[in-house]
Amino acid sequence: MQLVSDELISRLRTINQFSGNQIGQNRLVYSPTWVKGQQQLIKWGLAAGMAVTVDAYGTVYLDVIGSQSPNGIVATGSHMDTVVHGGKFDGLYGVVGGFQAISNLVAALGRPKKTLRLISFSEEEGSRFPATFTGSKHYARVADVHDIVDHHGISFDDARQKAVAKLQFPGVNTGLPALPDSFTELHIEQGPRLVNQHLQIGLVTSIVGQRRFTVTINGVANHAGTTPMADRHDALLLASSLINRLAIIARTISRQLTFTVGELHVWPNTANVIPGKVTFSVDTRHVQKAILDQFETTLRSEIQKVAVAPFSVSVNRWVNDQPTLLDADMLRQNDRWARKLGLSTAIFASGAGHDSEIMSRVVPTTMIFVPSIKGISHAPEEKSTPADLHAGVALLQESLKHQTY
Repeated sequence: MQLVSDELISRLRTINQFSGNQIGQNRLVYSPTWVKGQQQLIKWGLAAGMAVTVDAYGTVYLDVIGSQSPNGIVATGSHMDTVVHGGKFDGLYGVVGGFQAISNLVAALGRPKKTLRLISFSEEEGSRFPATFTGSKHYARVADVHDIVDHHGISFDDARQKAVAKLQFPGVNTGLPALPDSFTELHIEQGPRLVNQHLQIGLVTSIVGQRRFTVTINGVANHAGTTPMADRHDALLLASSLINRLAIIARTISRQLTFTVGELHVWPNTANVIPGKVTFSVDTRHVQKAILDQFETTLRSEIQKVAVAPFSVSVNRWVNDQPTLLDADMLRQNDRWARKLGLSTAIFASGAGHDSEIMSRVVPTTMIFVPSIKGISHAPEEKSTPADLHAGVALLQESLKHQTY
């Protein structure tokens, strides 16, 4: 079952080129580039004779129906969406690599005994709407989202319905498919461990828990030239001080606790006006729930300390994903197949969130990582070598073969 390498790279390139001359990849959920990506995947699936289904959230399912146990389903996949100015492989590699692995198996061995399913989840990143993993949460019957809007005031439901309508090709089924017997997610590492150790494959034991907050500070907007320094209530200065304090606290709680402020908005955002309002995000992650609890308690305490009139400060937690253990038996099997293929491996926890965290709540789930050059991800410079991309597909292919043939 030799890999057809030009197909893998060509398919990745085909979907990435939909972003045109933009900086990086911008397949935010239900955007025009996201629609084009899911449409392209549907076209490939139909051309390959797969059974294609699209659910109400826009997740795409491509099935090769099993010859002996069609209701026994072995699934792989990842997400189609990206962050703003994202990279070429985050999410998409697991989708296209999964398609390649399934195509290789069918070409070499014919129809599987169990159904092989590729899943392209609609959304994972939380980059457009204040919610994460909405595609996998819907599929896993964990949760659906309601009454949220993006920065432009467009509602999630409105955007969803318009985008999903564009995926209704002739021959495409609608509905929510049954859950699989297992799920494997192929992904770039998004960190430096594999590349620093010159290893080919990462096998994931667990996924960190993560929490995201939006902090809002209201001060008093006033003239930049006529307001004495002692009489100012500058929301941006208070935000800067609070962010620095929280970063120090995070390091004190645990050196493994990550703390990121990646989004900040200032009003009125004018050079000659003292900022009257600031909002900023906080993203924090750790493998232990107790550490996340401790940070959140401290965050809320620090906010109460600085919320002195005329300042008002509030915090809204909009992501609360728990640390997750993945399936140990599937990991051991993948380690076995990797050694059989002559691939070097490392075993570790993932510092990034993934759809596998949601899928692991309902079915046995595992992840396969390949190296990210310089450990860069969520940026246009994100890159993995063709050899590493092919190695990941080879291991996924071997795993799927033993589960379905």
